[in-house]
Amino acid sequence: YRGATLLTPNRKEFAEATHRDMRGCEVYAEGKWQERGGASWSNPGFAQSPMHPVSCVSWEDATAYANWLSRKSGHRYRLPSSSEWEYAERAGSAEASPWAQRPDMACNHANVADQNAQLLYPGWHTFDCSDGYVATAPVGSFRANAFGLNDLFGNVFEWVQDCWNEDYSRAPTDGRPAPGGDCRVHEARGGSWFTAAEFVRASYRNRFDANRRSTALGFRVVRESPR
Repeated sequence: YRGATLLTPNRKEFAEATHRDMRGCEVYAEGKWQERGGASWSNPGFAQSPMHPVSCVSWEDATAYANWLSRKSGHRYRLPSSSEWEYAERAGSAEASPWAQRPDMACNHANVADQNAQLLYPGWHTFDCSDGYVATAPVGSFRANAFGLNDLFGNVFEWVQDCWNEDYSRAPTDGRPAPGGDCRVHEARGGSWFTAAEFVRASYRNRFDANRRSTALGFRVVRESPR
């Protein structure tokens, strides 16, 4: 992680410049996830503004964005590795989450499945708190971590570079992505507005097909610093 900066994406400029077709996204409706051809990053089915995190983007979309931004800016942008991402998320703490000792404080730190969501979607397993949002929240609505980074827990799952590996046996010790694995599938970290309490923790790894888009999936990029 040293020598890199985590940044959030400007999705509109990328879409207009590249004309990339990013229509088609899984949305949660009628008690289940459903593929909707008209849903997209600009129309996920809930309120969006330039301050909301991008959602409905696949790993392939996120990687294309990082490559486009690198060409446009002259800087090197990429998705973080899984280990870089967890290092940034933990921010020097060994705790599973900032609210590990006070579960009732989760909604001070992250946009997660909460009592607001339970009112709209009865039966959800939720945190026993209210964060004020059902779907995504504007970036920076919750407390930053010790590194000054927001929303590494909750809001949207974030894609990382790593192909899916079942364990850490191949993981390098220098922050690079783990080699090998199933590259049809990639890791996503951090949980989302949809995610129940037991899955919003620093070590939790989810996995999705590289071409999957969902209103619970987004990303941020790393800008590498000159050595």
